[in-house]
Amino acid sequence: MATASKSTLLYGNMDGDKSDVSAASQFIEKLLMAVDSIHKVHLMTTGPGSFAAHEALGETYSALEDGLDGLAESYMGCQYVGLEFKGVDVSNYCAEVRKIYDYVEANRMMMGTESHIQNKVDEILDGLARSLFKLDRLA
Repeated sequence: MATASKSTLLYGNMDGDKSDVSAASQFIEKLLMAVDSIHKVHLMTTGPGSFAAHEALGETYSALEDGLDGLAESYMGCQYVGLEFKGVDVSNYCAEVRKIYDYVEANRMMMGTESHIQNKVDEILDGLARSLFKLDRLA
C-alpha cells in the first residue's frame, strides 16, 4: 500500500524531517534582498503621506531583518547545518568586514565634504574598525 504524501496547500511538501540547505539558503537570501529593497524604498519616500510610509517601511525592514536573523540562526541550530551564500568569503571572518571598511574609506568623498556628513561616515568606519578588532583579536 502506498503511503500518503504529507503535503498541504499552505506549506507544500512536508515529507522528511530535514529541509534542503540550498533551498533554505535561497529563501533567506531572497528575503535579505527584500530587506535591502524595502530599506531603499523607505529612504526614497516623498510627497503626501510620506512620513507615515517612511516610518512604516522603517519598521518593516528592521523587523524583517531581525526576524530573518532569528529564523536563520534557529534553522542552523535545529538542522545542524550552516547556510551557504554565494560570493561571501568565510575563510576569514574579517574578510567581508575589511572589504566594506576599505570601500568606505576609499570612497567616503562620494558623500560630499560637509563635516557632519563626514562625521557620520567616521562613525560607520569606527563601528567597522571595532568589529575588525574583535574579529581579529577576540574571536
